[in-house]
Amino acid sequence: MVNHAIARPPWVIVTVLALVAANLRAALSSIPAVEVEIQAETGWSNAAIGVLTTIPVVCMGVLALAVPAISRNFGRRRTVALALVVLVVSMASRLAAHIPWVLTLSVLFAGVGIALAAGLVPSVVRDQLPHRVGVATGVWTGAMMTSAALGGALTVPLALWWGSWQAALAFWSVPALIALIVWSRVEGWKDAPQVRDRPAVALRSMPWRSRPAWAVTGFLLTNSVVFYTLLAWLAPSFVDRGWSQEDAGFLFGAFTVSQVFAALAMPFVAERVRARRVLYAGFITLCIIGIIMVGVTPPGMAVVWVLVVGFTLGGTFAMGLALLSEYAHDAHSSARLTAMAFFVTYSTAALGPIVAGALLDAGWAWSGVYALVAVAGATQLVTVVPLRRGVRI
Repeated sequence: MVNHAIARPPWVIVTVLALVAANLRAALSSIPAVEVEIQAETGWSNAAIGVLTTIPVVCMGVLALAVPAISRNFGRRRTVALALVVLVVSMASRLAAHIPWVLTLSVLFAGVGIALAAGLVPSVVRDQLPHRVGVATGVWTGAMMTSAALGGALTVPLALWWGSWQAALAFWSVPALIALIVWSRVEGWKDAPQVRDRPAVALRSMPWRSRPAWAVTGFLLTNSVVFYTLLAWLAPSFVDRGWSQEDAGFLFGAFTVSQVFAALAMPFVAERVRARRVLYAGFITLCIIGIIMVGVTPPGMAVVWVLVVGFTLGGTFAMGLALLSEYAHDAHSSARLTAMAFFVTYSTAALGPIVAGALLDAGWAWSGVYALVAVAGATQLVTVVPLRRGVRI
């Protein structure tokens, strides 16, 4: 039995959160890596393949409003454990992913697991690590992006090794099982009384009328539209331009690894940079330029720009997540802001992969799709102005 009266060292808390976060993207990034095999097995169109990325993102958005209530009723620790159980089962079921409805249910429940876990991490950080928000956010965001990198880079080699793309997809249940075991041993399944006794997060209590809250939400929204569209279509766009699936998968891995470095560094840097909003705007502008260049330059030259896009996307996303903790008075305020931001962000960002897939089915060139993604990313600049220091929501 875990004794929660004993304070755990910060490094232990950060490590456990990192293990949880390491399972919040591989369930999504592993699927585009074997898109060709999925289409050959199912006969699905590009738009239908885009739906596989969209379904879990929709779940993340819709359930964002319910996560605080679920957490209060079942307990935060138990809810995270439940999320990991769902992830283990959903990804293990991909052994039968050649059956279309099994793969569809798998991504649906993976979205549920991701939503439950991701919606609670900012409040855990604010509650247990109030003086290490930047560092903790960087580590768990970096772990999340590392899982995206590994899912994109290793799924094809695993499929070739085992001769089964279904087994390669199901492999990602193993890290989730490890995280579940560690979480259960370190955090346990029951919250301290003061955590369970906090008031519920009601829909009407969320900061809908707060300008800074909408600025943070819009900041994360535009970042996520770009990320999830690239998550679904970056590797396939290079396969379409002559790359092998394995090489395209490694390129996607490099794209997400560059995000990891930015996620680890930028929240820490942003805490100490005086002109923080200038830093935000600079990263966004460089990201827009990189997206355009990926679409119009030859594939060999586009690699550098892919890394630039990854680094700037990862940096802005991590800095936005840090604001969910920084702008809150306490863990309860962070839960309200996180629920609002994630609901709006993921419900809208889910459209990105579908729209891109539909445009490709309609005959659009990759350069046109990337240009449209860059336009979506440019709207993030509008959200930067209200993101000043000293805000409390």
